[in-house]
Amino acid sequence: MATTVGTVNQSLVDAKVVEALRSVLPLLNAFSYRPTAEGKIKNDAVYVPIATDPSAQSKTAGTAVTANGTIAGTSVTLSNHYAAGWDCNEGAMPADLFPSFWADKAAGAVYSLAKQVVDATLALITATNFSDSEGTDKLTVAIADFGMSDLALMWSYAEAKIKQRQKTFIMNPSVAGAIFGESVITSSFSNVGNNIIQTGNVPGLLGMPALMYGAFPSNSENLASAIVGKAALLCAVAPPQSLSVSGEGAVAESRIITDPESGISCLYKSTATHGGNVAGECSILYGVAKGQNAVVRHEIA
Repeated sequence: MATTVGTVNQSLVDAKVVEALRSVLPLLNAFSYRPTAEGKIKNDAVYVPIATDPSAQSKTAGTAVTANGTIAGTSVTLSNHYAAGWDCNEGAMPADLFPSFWADKAAGAVYSLAKQVVDATLALITATNFSDSEGTDKLTVAIADFGMSDLALMWSYAEAKIKQRQKTFIMNPSVAGAIFGESVITSSFSNVGNNIIQTGNVPGLLGMPALMYGAFPSNSENLASAIVGKAALLCAVAPPQSLSVSGEGAVAESRIITDPESGISCLYKSTATHGGNVAGECSILYGVAKGQNAVVRHEIA
């Protein structure tokens, strides 16, 4: 029997979408983020918790110390509604190939949405939000001159400025190329299993998770990399509420797909018309906000 949009393998679509979500999960884990699988409407607020480490205090026997590790947070408004869609016309693809290509398009759509969230969050890294003192808040150096000694400087700035255990180094490909082009670094990593030469996976650096991101978004800074504290950047993600269900009008499917590991969800829809066009769409709502002053920037000279 011919394959139609109504008989697309839901498990295959779900697996591909979840795989795409998890490809950007390490970056989202560098932020304070809160996903919800509950359908929301634009400009709803989602509470994003921020936990700060308690500081050590002198204790008097029999008395409680001051609770200075209070768990607090910020309400982040879901002010952005984004979607990505795809379609196919009858006669353009054999029916037996349709399910796998359809699932792959769904994955690509979700990846573009997740990247939009990461871009918007990283765009908050500005001098206005995170201060602008050379040697404290930022390091200015040309990428051609950037190396492990410069990363060590950024690390020392971060150790002094960011009062949190969790820090992540995020870099663009040019910075990654400069660091891993150093023979001493390449040599050291080539002697361990699953090394970067074989896998292309970036290992941790100076005790920090190191993540490569295609390009920092354009904002008022000329950013190439940054060390980010967990509480510095906040984001909230939710699927929009659906106003139609499967079988209503041209809607073949309408459901929320959730990554069970992270809780990140999107609204997935597919439609079919009598003219022979089948279309899919994935959509999300998201919001971002500045948290604590816990970022060290690398700006290009």
